[in-house]
Amino acid sequence: MTLMPSVCFAHNDTDSVTLHRIWNYRRNYTTPLKGHEHNVYMRYVFDVEKRNFLLWLVPTMYVVAKDDRQYISESYCKLRFRDVDDYEVHRQIICGTIPRHRTAMPPLLEFTTPDFYDVTLYPDHCLSPFHHANRIFYYYHINQQPGDCALVHFRPRTPNTQLVTGHAVVNNTTGQLQSVQLEGEFDMISFKVSALMSKDENYSQLPERCSTDAVFHSAGNRIKANLLTVYNCPETLPDSIRDVKDRARMEQLRPVPLTPNDMNIYRQYDEKVSKSLSEEPQDTVKRHDWLKEIGWDIIGYNLIKGNKTDIGHVTMHVSPLLNPLYFGYSHSHGLSYKLKFGLQYTWNSHRFLTLKPEFGYNFKLNQIFYTVPLRMNYNPKRNGYAELKWANGNHTSNSILENDFRERMKDSINMPEYKDMLIQAINNVMAFDWLEITSGLIFHKRTALDRNLMKAAGLDDEFRSFGPMLTVKLSPWYDGPTLTANYERGMNMFGANLTYGRWEFDASYLHRMKCMRILNLRAGTGFYTHRSSNYFADYTNFRDNNLPTGWEDDWSGQFQLLNSRWYNESDYYFRGHASYESPLLVLSHMPLIGRYIESERLYISALSIQHTRPYFEVGYGLSNRLFSIGLFGSFLGSEFQKFGCKVTVELFRRW
Repeated sequence: MTLMPSVCFAHNDTDSVTLHRIWNYRRNYTTPLKGHEHNVYMRYVFDVEKRNFLLWLVPTMYVVAKDDRQYISESYCKLRFRDVDDYEVHRQIICGTIPRHRTAMPPLLEFTTPDFYDVTLYPDHCLSPFHHANRIFYYYHINQQPGDCALVHFRPRTPNTQLVTGHAVVNNTTGQLQSVQLEGEFDMISFKVSALMSKDENYSQLPERCSTDAVFHSAGNRIKANLLTVYNCPETLPDSIRDVKDRARMEQLRPVPLTPNDMNIYRQYDEKVSKSLSEEPQDTVKRHDWLKEIGWDIIGYNLIKGNKTDIGHVTMHVSPLLNPLYFGYSHSHGLSYKLKFGLQYTWNSHRFLTLKPEFGYNFKLNQIFYTVPLRMNYNPKRNGYAELKWANGNHTSNSILENDFRERMKDSINMPEYKDMLIQAINNVMAFDWLEITSGLIFHKRTALDRNLMKAAGLDDEFRSFGPMLTVKLSPWYDGPTLTANYERGMNMFGANLTYGRWEFDASYLHRMKCMRILNLRAGTGFYTHRSSNYFADYTNFRDNNLPTGWEDDWSGQFQLLNSRWYNESDYYFRGHASYESPLLVLSHMPLIGRYIESERLYISALSIQHTRPYFEVGYGLSNRLFSIGLFGSFLGSEFQKFGCKVTVELFRRW
């Protein structure tokens, strides 16, 4: 689906042939890069032209938020490729003037290896003009050059952050790109890329040298950066060398000389360090460094950016304490915030223990939510793990229980809500590539906030269930839907006062199409075969989500405006969801604002439960550099119910 007109390939047949040869070059002439290694030299130079206190709030940029105005960082790395845009970077020799060799402006790393022949130039963004599927987004103009070359100019049909402008020199016979220059803007970074492609036929998909000039401009801050990447450097270092700080060794490895400005940055840095060491007594220097470690690296770093620490077999990760990405707003839940933690103990590559709790606070409900999963991974290849999870849900009620309460209390007082707690012990294993089995035990307890009041009404102040569960997940198709069947049975054991039998079936399908388009489909049903009580139906696949989720999470498989009580009122449910995502869909074509929209979505959801008419939701959403927003309307049958929105912060999500 697109609103773009069809493309006019070029001015004559020769130009059209040239374009088709570019689009078909990867298929006709290149070989897979999987398993190949490259020695790569990278150089970053930062020039802080303007800055204020708001720069401290940008993740990874706190390292350049004070002191010097210019910084340089160099690294000699080994890249192990799985594909052009899928590789591992192993830093071996590093040096520079950035404090503690931190990484600043990490989105720049993506510009080191543009994948010109793929749908996107960089992972998940910037549609390439050299891919056949993206021809509908670009105008092309070709000038034939002396010899066997052509100069191909390209520009967007509609200005947008996912599109670029520039030109390339192309071999007319094969369609191979010989050099490329392009520019664009994405995620608050304006960039100009100049790439000279490799002449080695085995690596012709990769640049031989790539230079990127970037400008970050936001809230009164302006930082220029230059990134130079040189591939296929001659000297190979042993794999045992990792993150060694050695400027003298870098002098020997550096394939291109430093510029006069680069040398001046190093000279000023050396003079500053030398002056600091000569003017202060040794004990003062140590105390100063200790205070800086506490006040700058620990407090400043962890407030804005997550911290990951490796100590022997233990790895710990803490999400930032002040990160806008963890704020969210929805019409039904109001404003909420969450934190994530991670702890892992590794015995070997096949066995490790993880603890990844999530905590959140909902300002509208004035309630803390938590999920604490402790998982023992014993067979990662087959997704084999045993997990113990402790979690809670939102305070809730039940209409049938409320009616019984009013009859007994004569409508003199409102019934208190019930708090929710869950303990689950499961084991998961992938028996075959297409079959995954999860089995375990579940204990569920709902307790009245005012237990004495419920006892005075002659009603249970606590509802408990305990029993086994079994989930079977089928993925019989490589690129097809996933089918899930779940059975849970509540038994009269360990103080449980609810017995039941419940089945749920679910099918989900995410189809990735050309040009970053995604079709997401989901349908499911659930029902009770028997229940000892009509109070508090509970389902695995049909439940409310209390913590904020972002654009990349599961907006497409949720109801955004549904009353939270509806999730536990019915003996059965039928649900269906569909969403379609695409860049340049609707509002992206509007002047001024359209150029900043990264992606758009259309939503439709339907629900059928007991004692009510069919329920529907329709919606439209968009995502940009600052936030994601979805606008939704709900209908009960053909009658309009309400309008609402959901907003999550996307600012610096990739940083």
